[in-house]
Amino acid sequence: MQTISVKFLVLSMLVALGLTSLTSLASSGAGAAPAPSRAMQSRIVVNSNFETRVIALTNRRRVANGCAPLRFNRNLRTAARRHTFAMARSRILAHRLPGEPRLGRRLTLANYLNWREVAENIAVGFGTPRGVVRAWMRSPTHRRNILDCSLREVGIGVGILNRRVWWTQDFGRR
Repeated sequence: MQTISVKFLVLSMLVALGLTSLTSLASSGAGAAPAPSRAMQSRIVVNSNFETRVIALTNRRRVANGCAPLRFNRNLRTAARRHTFAMARSRILAHRLPGEPRLGRRLTLANYLNWREVAENIAVGFGTPRGVVRAWMRSPTHRRNILDCSLREVGIGVGILNRRVWWTQDFGRR
């Protein structure tokens, strides 16, 4: 029993650091760890390391194209994470889910106030920050958002549910 508790504690710490998913310990063959429960499998895990990496990769593309780097904004991240979680829970990739307000209202509800321009990129299924940024850069509308030099701030939401990675990138200018 003590071995399982220690493994669970280590797994929890790794998940909090964004280094593994909730199911990796059970599938690694490590000792007698129990299989993840249904409740654990349906929990959305935030990967803040991926969020930070997406900002860095996005800024690299912006600077290479003559734009200033985006500044991280906590309220945009809140809005992005909320939308990511809503998409993952509903298993629908959409800028506006049924019953959900439009982008501007979602950002205002996350306390991103007095904005003049906003934009959003979303994705699902890409396993790495490099992969999702590469895909967005190959899409004309997503690329336009990334390379819009009038946008100044960004927040990223990355959530993993049942090994599927959901992404939201919210941009703003005040």
